[in-house]
Amino acid sequence: MTAATWIATGLVLGVGVPWLGMRMLAPSLDASPPRTNFRGREVHLGLGVVWVLWAGGAMAASLLLASAQAGPSPVGLLILAGPLALAVFALGLIDDALGSPDDRGFGGHTRALAKGRLTTGMLKLLGISAASLVVAGIVSGFAPWGRAAGGSLLARVGLTVLAGAAIALTSNLLNLLDLRPGRALKSYSVLAIFGVLGAVTAWPNVPGVGPLPATSLAAGAAMLALFALGPVVAVWREDVGERAMLGDAGANPAGAVAGLFVVAALPVWGLAAFAALVLALNLASEKWSFSRVISANPLLSYLDGLGRLPADDPASHNSVKTSPQSQSSDG
Repeated sequence: MTAATWIATGLVLGVGVPWLGMRMLAPSLDASPPRTNFRGREVHLGLGVVWVLWAGGAMAASLLLASAQAGPSPVGLLILAGPLALAVFALGLIDDALGSPDDRGFGGHTRALAKGRLTTGMLKLLGISAASLVVAGIVSGFAPWGRAAGGSLLARVGLTVLAGAAIALTSNLLNLLDLRPGRALKSYSVLAIFGVLGAVTAWPNVPGVGPLPATSLAAGAAMLALFALGPVVAVWREDVGERAMLGDAGANPAGAVAGLFVVAALPVWGLAAFAALVLALNLASEKWSFSRVISANPLLSYLDGLGRLPADDPASHNSVKTSPQSQSSDG
């Protein structure tokens, strides 16, 4: 497999397919029922469709590159990431379409379940957890933490559950961050690229696989990075330009895919630290507002506002009446 093939695959299927698909879908999405964003602007809730297009490209790339190393390689991750993105997109779409604002946060969904009522938010949580656990079980075969478990079934099961929880919690965290334009996409980009770099650093040391040629490793890393950033390229303009929102169908798959990339790269101690971090952030969101914390920190506030419409932009004051389908807390 030549380096040119790896990179061309990433450009065409990882970046080109989502970008072109979203451009072609734009008229239909613009005509969909509007929502209201945090500044009162009328936007459509359809950017999550990018993950359907991306998953198609990822699975096509997996077939195209089937002759390449399919375990600890970009192909191995894409084989898992495509179906994971589709499953989480479907669960997020259900919550977007049928969810009620009366039950918010983990506490709200848990209290509803205790009363015998299953909310769409809890359905999403359970479904994402199940999908993440399945993916983590497969990743355990080549992730550093999985190799560290050795032949101990108890250790492998425990670490797999921890990895699955980390992926699911990352999915929920990205959704919690999707309260302002561009915030979730920026967070996703940082996590996904960190995961890509970490994973390709760990793969050459996989026992039984043998050393991967440096050229192939670099080309595979470039392809995986292109795939990781493909959805961002496809929807960035609409998100930060306040023309559309990611919604649960967009932010949750972003978090799940980013979580998968990160988890695949970590040793045991890194997995434990990452799982603890995303758990702490999820729990903190129940008590503190991320938007207030970010606005109070000059550096975070600056990074958060990069690319976003300024407050004094005339377009940002295009207020609309709030409809029953509108939501003011999502960006």
